[in-house]
Amino acid sequence: MMKNRRILLIEPTAGCTRAIVEQLSNRLSSLIPRTVSTLDELNQVVTEENWSAIVCNSSLPATDTLHAFFTNLPGMACQIRLNPDDSLDFPYVSEGCFALLGIAPLTLELHAELLVDRIHRDDREMFFSSLQSSATLASHWNWEGRILLPNSDEIKWVNLRASHRETSPRGIVWEGFMVNITQNKVAEQEIKQSRHRLRELSSHIDTIKEEERMRIAREIHDEIGVLLTALKMDLSWLRNRLPDSETVLQEKAKSMSDLLDTAGVAANNLVHSLRPGFLDVFGIVAAIEIEAKEFTKRTSIPCRVSKSKEHIELPENQSITLFRVFQETLNNIMKHASAKRVQVQLLIDETCVDLIVSDDGVGFDANARNKPRSFGLRGIQERIGHLGGKVTISSELGKGTQVAVCVPLDGEACQRIATKQQAALF
Repeated sequence: MMKNRRILLIEPTAGCTRAIVEQLSNRLSSLIPRTVSTLDELNQVVTEENWSAIVCNSSLPATDTLHAFFTNLPGMACQIRLNPDDSLDFPYVSEGCFALLGIAPLTLELHAELLVDRIHRDDREMFFSSLQSSATLASHWNWEGRILLPNSDEIKWVNLRASHRETSPRGIVWEGFMVNITQNKVAEQEIKQSRHRLRELSSHIDTIKEEERMRIAREIHDEIGVLLTALKMDLSWLRNRLPDSETVLQEKAKSMSDLLDTAGVAANNLVHSLRPGFLDVFGIVAAIEIEAKEFTKRTSIPCRVSKSKEHIELPENQSITLFRVFQETLNNIMKHASAKRVQVQLLIDETCVDLIVSDDGVGFDANARNKPRSFGLRGIQERIGHLGGKVTISSELGKGTQVAVCVPLDGEACQRIATKQQAALF
């Protein structure tokens, strides 16, 4: 029995006389259905290649059923060959070709370059790259990209999945299916747009919150602070004029003075929590060091800070974002980690600044960060994501947690990243 023979199956619409050129074998491996409508087309199909056999469809009912199955599918079944000269051929294309690509099956079989002409210019490189990768590895070929239909503005997203069938001196052959995925892509882009808008809204809300915090902190410092200072001075003036014999009044005045001191400390703490003044005055490095000392004072957990520079100059939005991320990380450690020590690294190079906070606490598994109302880590990711940065959270039960944040130094670079992210949605 001969193997690897190529059989041309003529559909009855061809109008040809039913003839079998040679006796068929049940083990013939390549059966290619073709539909032609005129005798001229039939002659062209028959002479375009050296067929091992030419048969009418009624002689192979099983194959006819398979061809009808492919014809009715919402996509294009095809056989693709990569020739030794790197050109493409389509030995077989199903009837779904016209609905998908606007090309008649026979036309695509005779002019395979029409498919490449239809591919969006920005997607052609990936098409050939995926083809070459599949050819080199003899693996499945999976590609998706945009198809431009002629004489219209319609763009279709298509997905090609093909199995590597054989490699021979004549070329590499795939058999697969191309399907329209435009609706899925539109839905995916709408989801990306929605996420992008939500991220912008979240960033806008954070900006408004910071501005409001700054305003309230300034008012507390300038107005309430001044009032408390004036009361303290007036009380001191009054105490100095009280007779020493008035013990009760002296004690009451001292008690009032202590209350004013407590109110002053509370006001300063409130101002610090709303907007740490030393962040604006001394910069991010000093702010993180001071916050680490305050954390140790409150929790008795040692918090060691190491930095690559004594002073790091950052734009205001990056500086306050890093500081808020650091505060949130320390807050999570205080609430959940049961840590004995904390290590903080603040590093800078030519392109980005890194903030790495590590603890030796109880850790958590991957499912814990996705639990409902777990907004701390999500908030960190949203804040850093809007700056074009990256957040890496590593944790394991019983082995502590590390939160690593990387933010681009160049503010213009952040804007370019955000612009690229938005452009990718369209």
